[in-house]
Amino acid sequence: MTSRTLYHFEASPFSRRVRLALAHKGLAAELVEGRAEPARLAEARKLCPLRTAPILVEPDGRALGDSTAIARYLDAAYPDAPRIWPATGEAARATLEATTWMDTALNILVDLGTRYETLADSKSWSSVRSEMVGRAQAALDALAAPAEARAGKTWTDAGWSAADFCIATATIWVEGWPGRAPTNPRVAQLMSLGVRLPTALSRWTDAHRARPDLLALG
Repeated sequence: MTSRTLYHFEASPFSRRVRLALAHKGLAAELVEGRAEPARLAEARKLCPLRTAPILVEPDGRALGDSTAIARYLDAAYPDAPRIWPATGEAARATLEATTWMDTALNILVDLGTRYETLADSKSWSSVRSEMVGRAQAALDALAAPAEARAGKTWTDAGWSAADFCIATATIWVEGWPGRAPTNPRVAQLMSLGVRLPTALSRWTDAHRARPDLLALG
């Protein structure tokens, strides 16, 4: 293998943050859309046991899944390129806090809306769903105050980095649900959960929408 390859789902916020991380590092990669090329995705999954995307395959054939693990790896493997994760101080704390809260919300929503809906006939489903949606909403709501405080700026003083990738891609993803729901049953299921995106996250994202790396995501 002579080139770096990213197996991804085009609309996925997890895949999109890896694309931003690669751009931040100045690393080129062939993009393979998993739903458009399922046979190639199946081959990548033989290299990585995670049954999802993104999967990054390096030029030497080593494969790694999970967007956070990939971003951490890129900082370790390419230390001379701009950092994705701030290493010290308040910027490191705020980045870990923001990415953890957003990933908590996203993982809950994706599981409830696309994987566990088949359990809806269970008598316990309503109470479990309510509890989990409440946790996702609380995580999103917790991001509103720092978003207001950083309006017009990057999430931390370290500049454009992991928290920015995470918050911007997730916000744009949720904002896009209404337009996709009429033709995408999974997105319609996500919308049915009733989660509210704090307006502060959209306002924070507004300052960054024109960035070339965000626009390149399509």
